[in-house]
Amino acid sequence: MTRLRLTAWLIGHTRQLLPPLVVSVLARIANQLLAVALLTVTAAALGQAATGWAVSVPSVIGWLAGLAIAKAGLRYLEHYAGHWVAFTALQRLRELFFTRLIPQAPAATTGRAGAELTERATRDIDRIEVFFAHALPPAASALVVPAVTLTWLGVAVDGLLAAVTAPFVAIALLLPAWSSPATWRAARHVATVRGALAARVGDDIQGTREVLAFGAQHARLRDLDDTGRALTSAREHAAVIRAQRTMTIVLLQMCSLIVPLAIGTMAGLPPTETAVALAVAVGLWGPVRGVEGFASGLDTAFAATDRIRQIIDAEPTIRDSDYPGPVPQHSGVELRGVTARHPGSDQPTLRELSARFAPGRWAFVTGVSGSGKSTLAALLARGLDPESGTVHLGGADVRELRIDELRRRVALVSQHPTLLSGTIADNLRLTAPDANEATIVEAITIAALDDWLALLPKGLDTRLRERGVTVSGGQLQRLALARALVHWPEALVLDEALSQLDAATAHTVRKRLARTRRGLTVIEITHRADLVPDDAAVFVIDRGRVIEAGTARVLRSAAGSFARLEARI
Repeated sequence: MTRLRLTAWLIGHTRQLLPPLVVSVLARIANQLLAVALLTVTAAALGQAATGWAVSVPSVIGWLAGLAIAKAGLRYLEHYAGHWVAFTALQRLRELFFTRLIPQAPAATTGRAGAELTERATRDIDRIEVFFAHALPPAASALVVPAVTLTWLGVAVDGLLAAVTAPFVAIALLLPAWSSPATWRAARHVATVRGALAARVGDDIQGTREVLAFGAQHARLRDLDDTGRALTSAREHAAVIRAQRTMTIVLLQMCSLIVPLAIGTMAGLPPTETAVALAVAVGLWGPVRGVEGFASGLDTAFAATDRIRQIIDAEPTIRDSDYPGPVPQHSGVELRGVTARHPGSDQPTLRELSARFAPGRWAFVTGVSGSGKSTLAALLARGLDPESGTVHLGGADVRELRIDELRRRVALVSQHPTLLSGTIADNLRLTAPDANEATIVEAITIAALDDWLALLPKGLDTRLRERGVTVSGGQLQRLALARALVHWPEALVLDEALSQLDAATAHTVRKRLARTRRGLTVIEITHRADLVPDDAAVFVIDRGRVIEAGTARVLRSAAGSFARLEARI
């Protein structure tokens, strides 16, 4: 997307902030005009004194003091208004980012590095501050201040001096625009490589245990070094372009002093007029350097804006129903001829799969890795929609339910859940902010964490760290189960959610859950065929299709696919 369209996109999402931004622009223009006035008053006074004219020192000091005080006030107003707009805009962009990301989840976040998304939500949005606080005001003043000042110089002082000064100022102002295609490409490349580096660092930190366990640390470090060198190279290329542009602008500024001085001397102009012209040239260094100063930062801001826009403007994989259908009549789940594939996948994961899970019963879905079990789980909570076929909850097509309503009724607990930084109670109230302590304690008890909780000095107020690194894998899974139970779902999908529990603890959890939450439909996805009770309903999936269905006792005696899965274990 071009910078012009990115500018329109940013203003479109923050247009209510334009009035204070206009105040910042006007304050900067007035501030820089006063800066030129300070220099010209000083130059005129010195020129008059040098030629023997009488100069009223108190009058000159009074003018300089008044101009300086007014300039300071305008400088403060410019920064206050500009940064208020910038920080408010960043807040609103961050809110918009998460507001648009939520409907895209979990499809938008599956397979995408969390560190890369974090980079976009934090540092990329922070970089956009340049656009509001350090770009529009300097850009406006860079056009207005030279135009006003050079016009005054030509009319009130000398047209020749204004004419020979103007080209150097104009070229210096146009130089950033001329070099902008190169700096824009460099900024986008830096942003892309920086995101890749953030993703790699995040993956390595989160997967440290696995990396060390498989002895892959040296290979990962080499890859990290390669990515770091690529970022360094990209930044060096961008820095070279900026340095060349800065050098050229400094040379033009020197010429804007040398040429008017030479012309004024050769033309025999009064020294006072030449001194004023030189003062104007020096006074215009501020607006000119302001453009050069924000140009590189603006390219970085636009590159960050483009990365943010890709998330905000992305089409949600799952759309809420515009015309909600009938509410479910019970908690039973049924899939009818479902074919589904994950975004970007060439082959469907499920192929014309049909299965019915009776309301209020505990059923198991099993199969080898890659058979489509987790895809089935994603369909039930609308993390994914089928290409064809339908998924029903209580007789109602899940696509005709509001997403919030569906996810209030159906809870999905994954194999690798995440905890947030905060207390145990904070994490368990994530699904039900108003849940009382009795409900939380009951959920903890069902998950067989009551003994563990009793050993914690602060109980439910014990703080947990992000990703649950202060608890074991089994405790993490049970905390995720307890969190799902706190808001009393009607159907519960356990996607390998008890896989890190020993057989005795898993049996205790199932027993307590079945006893205390009668009427709850439970669909447990597991590869542990040996732990499925004889009287439980079982669906065996292979290559996206149900190849066996029945009670575990019958399937064991049939010596088919289910029996072979059990024999493997």
